[in-house]
Amino acid sequence: MQRALLIEVDFSTGRRAGAIDPRDKHLLCHGWQNLDTGKEIKLITDDRKIDQYMGVKGITILEGKDAINAAIEEHIPIQYAVKSETLMIEHMKEKKLSLNILAGKTGKEIAEEAHKQGLAGVVERKPKLLE
Repeated sequence: MQRALLIEVDFSTGRRAGAIDPRDKHLLCHGWQNLDTGKEIKLITDDRKIDQYMGVKGITILEGKDAINAAIEEHIPIQYAVKSETLMIEHMKEKKLSLNILAGKTGKEIAEEAHKQGLAGVVERKPKLLE
């Protein structure tokens, strides 16, 4: 059975609940991090005892593919990125959209809005689920 840990993380310091070592080669992340909420999911790839994580504040043990995938969908956001700013702007001109829809937004917000508008040059990255 596949097992994973949902861990609370202070990404400003790198500290993880339960003093989890971020470099533990048997706890794989696969990009399952939410920098906004301080959550991370790590897949357990060895036969370690999970008793050490039971009852630890900030750690939730996930057992089975369905539980892991549900946690990924709940806690790990879809991310958007502008891959080609030129292509995005040209597509905005073609669609007669004003650059004002992007004014005052962060890079993350611009990518999200551009994707919402269906603009070219923007990519969507969904967190990978277990198969």
